[in-house]
Amino acid sequence: MELTIDMLRVDSPLVDTVLGWHWREWSHEHDDADLDAWRRHIVERTNLDRVPFTLVAHLDGTPVGSLAVCDDDRDDRFLDRGPWLSGMFVIGPARNLGVGRALLRTAEEQARGLGVPELWLRTGEAGPFYDRCGWIYVARKEQVQDDAVMRRTL
Repeated sequence: MELTIDMLRVDSPLVDTVLGWHWREWSHEHDDADLDAWRRHIVERTNLDRVPFTLVAHLDGTPVGSLAVCDDDRDDRFLDRGPWLSGMFVIGPARNLGVGRALLRTAEEQARGLGVPELWLRTGEAGPFYDRCGWIYVARKEQVQDDAVMRRTL
């Protein structure tokens, strides 16, 4: 299988694909979720030469995942830090094939190329994945409702 990673462009039909993934995965967590607002939010993350940007992974030409680097999806304990990873998503059939690692590696390379010195993320359940990828814990998850916060120097 051929794995490729591309930047999401504002005029790409994949904006709606990424929107659908995010909407199905996370909208239930927001009482005030509005599809049009979510679309605008994804479009805001389609820069090609600066943060925020979004990556889309393809296996054999089929879109299978996405990851954004942004400044607006932060942990309140670390508001002065960033940029932050957001919206790491890989469709079920493409999991455990290296897609997440490839998205993460490409996001790190792209951010480094833009002069970003470090990246941050918050996660409720994927801390062990990021730890295996070389990220360090800044704040560990202590209770069910908590998020862990991690960072990586580029």
